[in-house]
Amino acid sequence: MPAIVLSQLNTFSPYSRYGLGEMSPTTFAHNLGMGGTYIALKPDSTMPIFINTGNPASYSLIKLTTLEVGGSFLNSNFTSGSNLIKKWTTNFSYGALGFPVMKNGGACFGIMPYTNVGYETQATSNEIGIGNVTYNYNGGGGLNKAFIGYGLMPFKLQVIKFKNKRLYIPDSLKRLSKFEYNSIFLVKQIMSDLSIGFNVNYIFGNIQNNTKVIYPNSQLYNNTNRVRSVSLGNFTANFGAQTAISIDSVKSKNGKKRVLNEKLKFTFGYFMALNNSLKANYNTFIYNYTSDNFGNEFIRDTVLFQTDKQGDITLPLEQGFGLGFKKGERLNIVADFAVTNWQDFKYLDAINEFKNNTRVSVGASFLPEKYAVGNLSYFRRIIYRMGASYQSGYIDIKKTLLADYSITAGIGLPVGIGRSSSMVNISTQYGQMGTSLNNLVKDNYWRINIGFTFCDRWFQKFKYD
Repeated sequence: MPAIVLSQLNTFSPYSRYGLGEMSPTTFAHNLGMGGTYIALKPDSTMPIFINTGNPASYSLIKLTTLEVGGSFLNSNFTSGSNLIKKWTTNFSYGALGFPVMKNGGACFGIMPYTNVGYETQATSNEIGIGNVTYNYNGGGGLNKAFIGYGLMPFKLQVIKFKNKRLYIPDSLKRLSKFEYNSIFLVKQIMSDLSIGFNVNYIFGNIQNNTKVIYPNSQLYNNTNRVRSVSLGNFTANFGAQTAISIDSVKSKNGKKRVLNEKLKFTFGYFMALNNSLKANYNTFIYNYTSDNFGNEFIRDTVLFQTDKQGDITLPLEQGFGLGFKKGERLNIVADFAVTNWQDFKYLDAINEFKNNTRVSVGASFLPEKYAVGNLSYFRRIIYRMGASYQSGYIDIKKTLLADYSITAGIGLPVGIGRSSSMVNISTQYGQMGTSLNNLVKDNYWRINIGFTFCDRWFQKFKYD
């Protein structure tokens, strides 16, 4: 039966010894409060402006210089059979700066964790003729991601140009039927709201994994220790696209158009993270040893000693689609569906036994009155968020996929008297990963994310001094 022991600071999960470790969220506190949705989430172009690093196409809506930083608190309860252990930690989550570029674009750069490794587990197996053999696994480290991205709306004025062209129609220009006009207008609207973007990511860091095999009688058998350290620094990229369809009027019963008090908007998104191959350097040291009653190790012989070796790490291809619905400035509902091809993942010389991971996330936010003024206006400008997420899992142990379920809730608190340019975003997530069946480990966790958003006009050139 496996036992759970203390691990390093950023994660405690025993499953972080597989692959690159435990994957970190790609989004910020406001996204995490909405179930981690991001593919079709289009941020507002007026204050407060949020950076959506999950889909770089959203950078095109950054109209003010925006700074976001955040951290998280994690509390995990690990259970395996009758064993229970509780651990908690705090860590830095992200830092990013976004700013507008020309009239139809925006850029962003920042840094955030990519993976975390931190585990120390033990398993015992009764071998015939030998006795109970103990296997100790421990590791630490992780990878970080520094990124820079750009988003652009290449056809931003298509709707305006189309309306102006049809405003005064000369006799020489063919008049469009109602169906033709509405069809062309729909296409122009999709093109006008289309944004595309990309991130260039620099993945760097190091990971160390140790495995010890300890025999019950060191006089007859030599124990074995395998130490591997991997370091890398290489580039990868991800792309995204977003568009929307807006409805500002509907037909009334008498056939006339009725202007809606709150415009309806349907958003659509696409995201792809490339399956780049990264060059990695690694050292491997395997040796046999004996130990005394005080735990001191005495090396008997070296089995393998490799230094400065090079290998390839092939990342999994990830693709996803998103849908959203927004009513005015108050209600926003979004949903993501994404698949990560972990079956194509390659980690140096390791045999890949991963499965493809499916992620489904839904989220909603509600803002009572964005531009509220007067008495109690502060409380009407608070943003409320909630969501849920499911991941089928890509780690397959004993023919059991380690799925991850979670529910989230969040709140956005305006900061500053009479200003709406800054916010404190707090989100909480309760989830469960894995299972305690088949001598596996189940992780019941609480995660609290706190993010700070500041946006204002920078680099503004005044016409008059």
